[in-house]
Amino acid sequence: MEKRRALASIVMLSGIFARASGADARLQTGIAPPTRIPDVEIPVASPAGEAIGVAQMPRSVRRAVVADAARRFNVAQSQVVLARAERVTWNDGSLGCAEPSRRYAQVLVPGFRVIAKTSAGDLAYHTDSHSRVVSCSPALRGSVVR
Repeated sequence: MEKRRALASIVMLSGIFARASGADARLQTGIAPPTRIPDVEIPVASPAGEAIGVAQMPRSVRRAVVADAARRFNVAQSQVVLARAERVTWNDGSLGCAEPSRRYAQVLVPGFRVIAKTSAGDLAYHTDSHSRVVSCSPALRGSVVR
């Protein structure tokens, strides 16, 4: 009889402890609470460029970059300095700044990677060999100057 009481006491106490530690039991299941999986941006390798002098770029490209940088930074065109230039062959018509859900010509596009500096800041531009200019900065995506 005493064994029965001891067994009943053990069962009753284990039930009380199980209810009291219900939250701990859920944590011990090994299942993590649901979380949102962040969007993954797939990095696109930028083509290697050949450093060139800014004067080696076509005048139309230089003028388009200077005009766009002056407009964006609200400064005179004379305050824009083209600091660095590279000759690049882009993999497609996006000029290395592809936007989701847009289609681009799937051809190699000769162009340039240019850094424009002003007293208000710097911008990196991707261009074709004529006068199409794109800034790939996240806030400026989709900005195309012709």
